[in-house]
Amino acid sequence: MRLYGVSMVRNEADIVRANVLYHLAAGFDRLLIVDNASTDGTRRMLRKLGRDPRVRWTRDRGSFRQGEVFTELARQAFAEGADWVAPVDADDFWYARGSSIKEVLADSGASALRVRHLDFIQRREQRESSPDELLTMTRRVPEPVDRALAPDLLAAGKVSYIEMARLHKLVSRASEAMKMVKGAHSLDGVEGPVVETGDLVLLHTPLRSLAHLEERAASADRRSGTGASLGPGWHARRWQKLREEGVLEEEWAANSYGEDGRLDVYGIPHETVFDPTLRDAVAPFLE
Repeated sequence: MRLYGVSMVRNEADIVRANVLYHLAAGFDRLLIVDNASTDGTRRMLRKLGRDPRVRWTRDRGSFRQGEVFTELARQAFAEGADWVAPVDADDFWYARGSSIKEVLADSGASALRVRHLDFIQRREQRESSPDELLTMTRRVPEPVDRALAPDLLAAGKVSYIEMARLHKLVSRASEAMKMVKGAHSLDGVEGPVVETGDLVLLHTPLRSLAHLEERAASADRRSGTGASLGPGWHARRWQKLREEGVLEEEWAANSYGEDGRLDVYGIPHETVFDPTLRDAVAPFLE
């Protein structure tokens, strides 16, 4: 079996090395990566990683066309003999529970597997980005908030972004007709059953530092969406608005844990639970 990962990154210098090394060690045969006009040293890191023949990367200075780029890369993977293709965002780590990723795929009769995210939370004092920031992302919410309820609760300041359930992502059998949508939450061109699995999970690190939150707010113009609903780019637009209002510090407090292990959701403490899964998974790949 040949497993390919496809990725589009922008300004991920703090995490891209660990992400690539982790997935190669996890059994990915090749990673196809597009750098979308990074300005922070991501390309320098990709040049080093590209010395490994399993890593191939190119540059794209255009807008953030994730769905189109993922589709092109997935079809390229098929042409090169891939059996399965997985979208690999820089802040996602594919993880198999009690097995290996390839073993889970080999045992499946599905055309695609739907995989849920497990969001990890950063400590509040992590203001700057650095590779070892992943070692302190050791907490998560006990149970994420239903996406159907999240927009109203978020607007009312009753929940934070990190408490919301994410859309599932799909790892699928390679196909010449495969088409991925932005975010890789759905796809076309793959015939056969799409099955939800609990054997795989995406360890997700969406907000790694205050500086990372500020960067995401600043780059909102590159992404589509208005932030008025949970459509593409909504979170970046929302953070852009909060940045303009000068309240990103409060947003960071709502999405990071303090010394007591709690979120400060606009003045109300919300509980989190300790979970070292991410830390233990990525620690071997940090300098």
